[in-house]
Amino acid sequence: MKEYQNILIIKMSSLGDVLHALPTLYALRENCPKARIVWAVHENFSAVLPGKPYIDDIVYIDKKRLKSLLYWRELRHTLHAYHFDVSFDLQGLAKSAIVAWNSGAEEKYGYWEMREGSFLVSKGLKGSHQYDHVIERYLDTVRVLGGKVDAIEFPLPNISAVQSVMKQRLYADGMKGDYIAIVPGARWTVKEWPLAYWQEFIHRITDTGMNVVLLGSKDDTEKGREIIEHISSSRVFDYTGKTNLKELMAAIANARLYISADTGPLHIANALKKELIALFGPTCPDRTGPYGGADSSYIHMLISPTSKATPTQPLVNDPQCMAQITVDMLWDVYTTVCKKVKRDD
Repeated sequence: MKEYQNILIIKMSSLGDVLHALPTLYALRENCPKARIVWAVHENFSAVLPGKPYIDDIVYIDKKRLKSLLYWRELRHTLHAYHFDVSFDLQGLAKSAIVAWNSGAEEKYGYWEMREGSFLVSKGLKGSHQYDHVIERYLDTVRVLGGKVDAIEFPLPNISAVQSVMKQRLYADGMKGDYIAIVPGARWTVKEWPLAYWQEFIHRITDTGMNVVLLGSKDDTEKGREIIEHISSSRVFDYTGKTNLKELMAAIANARLYISADTGPLHIANALKKELIALFGPTCPDRTGPYGGADSSYIHMLISPTSKATPTQPLVNDPQCMAQITVDMLWDVYTTVCKKVKRDD
């Protein structure tokens, strides 16, 4: 791989997608240790990005202004100052093509699935992993250019101080002992496990004496409230909508185990290499599920019996798909994983 001096990574959203691109950042830093690496991102997803030595600077992209030619000129002025040798468009959409076009990079690349005309700006690089997990597809951009990819690593910011704060918050709220972190919602309704199932499952957990911390965005607060009202247990702590992104990361990092359907925080747990259980139905785990390469023993999957999603057809629009994962099915996996975690301790 060339010894690039100034590298631009374009991956602006969403949460899971940004996290999926972190192994490519790691690989670029390994191959270009002296390069200045800049990441273009929407500000609301930037908290999961690390600082130095992996990223030297972050450029925040205002998605509301991307259709403005005036903003293009501002963006061009900002990006040209870095004198980029190369840009990597890992978004592959029209909005990321605008950033690549205005970057001034001498070489412009993307992964092979360039859509919405982005292939007119950046050259899609097709490698041997074109139908594998999206993390591997992104990494193919490094491989095709002659770089080495020796590991799947997720560089993350240091959250140790925030972890201490979250421990204190939970202690102040009355928690004693370990807890299971659960995110009951998802970005799309079709990916959500039924709320009644979550209620029954969490009831079983608390009956064993284990605490549960509910996490998620403000969109999940109604689900958190309903779970609390249904269970009425002092061992359930509702933090839905009550954390920022780094606090969410810290709460997941402090948990004994993480459980959710296919949603952004799941990929935080994966990046942290936290012991996790992921529930999949309408989306394909082989394409966008939690992934750790050879070191993936912490990942436990529960896939709907009716799921037909594949790496080439990644979405099944069946609202009943997730309901085919029963509470008993998850409970069996949960008890097995708890035994494993206890052995590891």
